[in-house]
Amino acid sequence: MDQPLLPEEGLSDLETWERLGRSLLDSAVDFAPQLLAALVLFLVFYIASRIVAGLTKRALSRTRAEPAARQVVTKLASTVVLIIGMLVAASQAGVAVGSMIASVGVVGLAIGLAAQDSLSNVVAGLTILWDRPFRVGDYVTVADEYGRVTDVGLRTTTIETVRKVEAILPNSDVINSKIINHTRTPDLRVDLSIGIGYGEDVTRARSVLIEALEQSEYTASEPGPSVVLRELGDSAVVLAARVWLNDPSVERRATWDLLERAKAALDQAGIEIPFPQRTLHMAPDGPPLRLGRDDSWRSSEDAA
Repeated sequence: MDQPLLPEEGLSDLETWERLGRSLLDSAVDFAPQLLAALVLFLVFYIASRIVAGLTKRALSRTRAEPAARQVVTKLASTVVLIIGMLVAASQAGVAVGSMIASVGVVGLAIGLAAQDSLSNVVAGLTILWDRPFRVGDYVTVADEYGRVTDVGLRTTTIETVRKVEAILPNSDVINSKIINHTRTPDLRVDLSIGIGYGEDVTRARSVLIEALEQSEYTASEPGPSVVLRELGDSAVVLAARVWLNDPSVERRATWDLLERAKAALDQAGIEIPFPQRTLHMAPDGPPLRLGRDDSWRSSEDAA
């Protein structure tokens, strides 16, 4: 019959400590081959993760993906290989990997349910980085926010508005919104609606507007601005001035400058810019009108 590890004398007995030391040493000697094999396996998978990262990075460099997206995918591929290596090494060392994976799965499910919004933002961030609807430095309109993109992260996208205010938008909102990229192409046209009076000469107004718009520093030399008649409105003849910009990133400043130049040119030329108005025609021989108790206009004959 084997002697107990701790006799009745307890830890104060020297023989107890000697037997405990021999037991630990025997266990360490028996476990050493498994531990060594686990370390070797982990080292192999670590080297494999570095190789996979290099191959992934080289493959993605041939695509049009954003540098941030390449970095995320490369890191993800390397991490997956490394995690597999840790599990294989733990199994070789005698750890019950199956039970551990089951426990991690339950915990992961709980965390996933609690962080649904964050995970959806991360997925949306990866989609933005891969699809590239905009880049850092582009001027965009997203979720009714206009400005310059300053950062595209995994969870949020940051836009610096024209008021120098940072709008931090969740990526899930960005990906589900209409995205207007104002600088994706080198050419951008601004359309201005300008009303003139019905008694004005449209040809003369067109000439005055084109001359004024051509003098703006934001107007491209080719193609030049054009003015067409868009609509016969209730109070004005509506002209559409179409101006191509030489720099798409200054759309807002250019629009303000062009409108101011158009207003000044029409005023200087004496061309009327009307405002909404109504004309009331009174019948000269009709019965007189008076305001009734119900605040409606009625003729004196109807009131009688």
